[in-house]
Amino acid sequence: MINNEENVGSLLLQLGERLKEARLARNESQELFAQRLGLTRQSYSKMEKGSSQTLIGKWLEASSILGRLDGWQEVLAPKEDLFAKLKRKTSKRQRAGGSRKRMR
Repeated sequence: MINNEENVGSLLLQLGERLKEARLARNESQELFAQRLGLTRQSYSKMEKGSSQTLIGKWLEASSILGRLDGWQEVLAPKEDLFAKLKRKTSKRQRAGGSRKRMR
C-alpha cells in the first residue's frame, strides 16, 4: 500500500509541476489563475504542490484553460489488446446478408 501511495504522491507532484510550468509559460500569476478556477490563491498553490485534496474537476478546468484537455481522454480508458486490434484489422469483411451465390 505504501508503494501505491508513493506512486500517487509522485504523480501528483509531477502534475503540479507541469501545471506551474504551463501557468508560468502564459505569464499568469497564481492569483489570476486561481481566480479563473474559482479557487483561493492558497488552494491553487497547494494544487501546484501536488495536494491530493484538489478535486479532479479543478484539474480538468485547469487543463481546459491551458488547452490540454485532450490528454484526459485516455485517463481510465480501457486498455486495448494489441493482438485483438490486429486480428480485427486483418479479418476479412463479411457481407451483412451472408455469402452471395454467383450467377452464371
